[in-house]
Amino acid sequence: MDSSWTAQLLNLTVEAVEQWEALPCVLRLSGGYRIQVESLWRLLSDDCLVLTSGDEGQLFGRASPVRAIPELAAALVGKPVSSLLASAGTRDLTVVLGNLTFQVIADSSGYEAWQIEGPAGFLAVG
Repeated sequence: MDSSWTAQLLNLTVEAVEQWEALPCVLRLSGGYRIQVESLWRLLSDDCLVLTSGDEGQLFGRASPVRAIPELAAALVGKPVSSLLASAGTRDLTVVLGNLTFQVIADSSGYEAWQIEGPAGFLAVG
């Protein structure tokens, strides 16, 4: 896959992680870019699973339930994007931020899993 479109996202920093009414997860990046997630996402640290969107509200032996978006924000805000890849075939999105990996997993064959919007009308959809 031609990765020229991904080059403009390298070294951008995660400024915020938000949940919008119609979107379960939005990563706001420096430079006016947004990664809008519309399906399952997961966070890995050193290739070990840490958190998924499906964990929201679960206790997992904790004192309080998982609050996925605030926990994701605590992990990602301030981190720069070191690589980004939309896999061939599935278009699952992998965003690497140092030792952390944020993945968006396509869970429908008919709807997009993610969109990346940026300045000057930039749009990538997978």
